[in-house]
Amino acid sequence: MFKFFGTYRLYFSIVATFIVLFFLMYQTYNEQGTSRFQMAVQTITYPVQTSVQSVVSTIKNTWNSFINLIVVNEENKLLKQQLLNMEEKLNQHIENSVQFLRLRSQLLFAQKKAHKEIFSEIIGESADNTHQIRLINRGSNQLLQRNYIVIRKEGLVGRIQSVSPYQSSVQLIIDHRSRVPALIQRNRVRGLIYGTHDGMEMRQINQHAKIKIGDRVISSGLGNLYPKGILIGWVSGIQHKSHELFKTARLDSAVDFNQIEEVFAILPSITDSNLSDEFESMVE
Repeated sequence: MFKFFGTYRLYFSIVATFIVLFFLMYQTYNEQGTSRFQMAVQTITYPVQTSVQSVVSTIKNTWNSFINLIVVNEENKLLKQQLLNMEEKLNQHIENSVQFLRLRSQLLFAQKKAHKEIFSEIIGESADNTHQIRLINRGSNQLLQRNYIVIRKEGLVGRIQSVSPYQSSVQLIIDHRSRVPALIQRNRVRGLIYGTHDGMEMRQINQHAKIKIGDRVISSGLGNLYPKGILIGWVSGIQHKSHELFKTARLDSAVDFNQIEEVFAILPSITDSNLSDEFESMVE
């Protein structure tokens, strides 16, 4: 046994020295009260701790950002819905205001007339492209009859073509089957208004008649269908060839048929002469 210790004495001495140093390091404290062993451990583990803390901090920040993003998205959805609701209300207010001003103008026009007018809304139009027909929400139950004329504040719209208890169809004066006796208001030159589907022409004008661009055209009252004096439109073009007996005038309509929403059907409750005088004074 002594031989064994003698042989490995050097090794035992080295191990014993390290053990003593280890305990000395463990028991030795710096001025802050931290042992050298602890300092060594801290020195070794500090990079690892720093890396772990950095990873944990990154994960925490990422998670917080994710949560914040969810919250922001929900807030954005709520704000978008509120904005849509506000836009819808604004559009409704605008539409109500536009409708009020439009109806007010038309109703004031109706109040000034001595004859009775039935206010009607346009609820449909002809399904084909060959006829200019509008459907209104008044019928025989509101005393409407076939061939009653239909007007707006701006001028002549057409005539009632057919009637049911609660609805009526109106043939516009731009329908290609429509004919309206008319005259130039300035000099009383007569002609006949033909519908051209997308507009009107005043035909059968005497070749020697003096007409010009901008002349006002009104109904003449001939034929006893349309009362005299309702504004139809203005001359926008004149066609005449030397060998022809008649002139033709292209008209700009007083009524914008692409935008009408309400009309008035006239009930012939007064004499035709009074009705004619009333319309004549309206356009002068």
